[in-house]
Amino acid sequence: MMAGCRGGGRSRWPLSPAQRLLIGAALYALAMIVAQLSGSVLIWHGASPLDVSGDLVLLLGLAFALFQAFSKGGNPLVRDHWFMGCAGMLLIGGSEIEQADFWIVIPVWAIAAGLLFRCVLPYLTESLIERLMWAGAAAQITAHVAWIVKDGFLDGPYPGLQRVTESGELVALLVYGLSMVLARLSHLDDHAICHDRLQRWAKTAGTPGSGDPLVRPRICFSYIAQIHQILHSLPIAVAMAQRYPDLEVHIVGSRQNLQFARRLIRERVGPVALHFDQLYRPWSVWTRHRDGAVGSKKRVLRANRLYFSGFDAVVTTERTSLYLRQICPASLKLIRTKHGAGDRAVAFAPELALFDFLLLPGEKEARRLLELGYAKPGHFVSGIYAKLDWIARQNGERPRLFDNDRPTVLYSPHFEESLSSWPLIGRQVLDHFARSTTYNLIFAPHIRLFDAPTPAKYEAFREYRKYPHMHIDLGSDRCVDMTYTLAADIYLGDVSSQVVEFLTRPRPCLFLNPRKVAWQEDLHYRFWHLGPVLTEIDDLEAAIDGAVRSHRDFEQRQRDYLRDTLGLVEPGQSGARGAEAIVGYLGKVAAREG
Repeated sequence: MMAGCRGGGRSRWPLSPAQRLLIGAALYALAMIVAQLSGSVLIWHGASPLDVSGDLVLLLGLAFALFQAFSKGGNPLVRDHWFMGCAGMLLIGGSEIEQADFWIVIPVWAIAAGLLFRCVLPYLTESLIERLMWAGAAAQITAHVAWIVKDGFLDGPYPGLQRVTESGELVALLVYGLSMVLARLSHLDDHAICHDRLQRWAKTAGTPGSGDPLVRPRICFSYIAQIHQILHSLPIAVAMAQRYPDLEVHIVGSRQNLQFARRLIRERVGPVALHFDQLYRPWSVWTRHRDGAVGSKKRVLRANRLYFSGFDAVVTTERTSLYLRQICPASLKLIRTKHGAGDRAVAFAPELALFDFLLLPGEKEARRLLELGYAKPGHFVSGIYAKLDWIARQNGERPRLFDNDRPTVLYSPHFEESLSSWPLIGRQVLDHFARSTTYNLIFAPHIRLFDAPTPAKYEAFREYRKYPHMHIDLGSDRCVDMTYTLAADIYLGDVSSQVVEFLTRPRPCLFLNPRKVAWQEDLHYRFWHLGPVLTEIDDLEAAIDGAVRSHRDFEQRQRDYLRDTLGLVEPGQSGARGAEAIVGYLGKVAAREG
């Protein structure tokens, strides 16, 4: 594996001779297609220009793939894939036997197309390559359907169908070849074998030439889960791009997540020098989760292995990304920022020790992780809860959701079945509020409870649509941007860390314990000391009234809890502090490894 990477500025023509030949062949073949279809070119020595062009493109495509396979010999991430490309081109060439029947050639082409897909698979984060490959497959299928019709059903010369077959195969070869060229021009493989960017950046920062894209440190903010995690680190990415122009900052995720991130930045910040990259979603994930649910995050990470390998650090809000440890170079630094500040056991999981650097909300988590040995001094910073940065700009303005003056209750059950109140008493809670003449209800469960919130899932709640004092949201943007925690007067929940965001302005809380958990001495239920706890909901109305009346008894506890949980967080400063902490850590890494 290469220890360094290419430096210096890019040349005016950043193409190898093989790439230029393939592009030239593509242009020539395109001209031949037009000429052949217009009837202005005759057959040459028994072979049409389409056949000649196809052979030329095939040979150049094979030469290009072979050249890449040997030139990438030191990069195991892509070397074998380029050899698959060679095999695919060889199969197509071998199938072009004079007088070969379609039932032999077509299966060979199908196998070859599969190998060519495998060739460019590591590069499919570049969505244009994926679209081109599917276009090539469509041209190939069209060509071979025409061949089957001509020879299998009509049994005649039919020159029109012959031209469709020849043109389709040529277009397929052109597109497959162009996909390989674009894969090479993406520089994903160059980035993946460049492991000394941090050291070179530390030496050249602030000097001419330090803007070389293969020298600038590359930081990725990854969003492979649901949208509720985005606000917890996006302000850090924005601050990093604004404050450190010598870094290359990327936002990566699904199309839905990128749309949400772009909208947040557009509405709350304005133009920022960020790169947005859509991850390739494998066919196996897409077919199982057509409703838009997240699906297997490990499969997505594995399919985009080359892309992630090209970064110096990946900032993530979830633990599944630790899988990158197994599939990416050891030089990749994994940085974790929290997407909640609750007390559940998952907040103090042993896997946190596997991250290189942690961004923590407050003293509570830092103290506990140090006690458990899951954090080390110098490898974490406290006082980071970036979601509050952009919310603070709203000046705590309370959204008005109901056309009445009733107090509003937010019911936000957790998604994990073994902990959540929803499977046991959720419907009873909704039925109670349907009858209530005192309170409004916002039912906004954890976004993962009904992931993805399809119309069919909403249909299960149609009986509550007739109640104007009930608002049901199974997973819109407002479930994650604190619209509901700001709008509500009373919190009703179980183990969700939403309560922390609700308590940024102390208000009455009521916790549901239908499982009769012995919680009083359990640190994972510490926040249940911030309001009454119910094991039965036979008289829920009276319990809510009691929570309101007794709020003064809990208000100081809530303030103390919030101080311990988020006390180091300065309003509007988490993004800048987080960016500074990450850059400072990477600077230390560069100095240590330089």
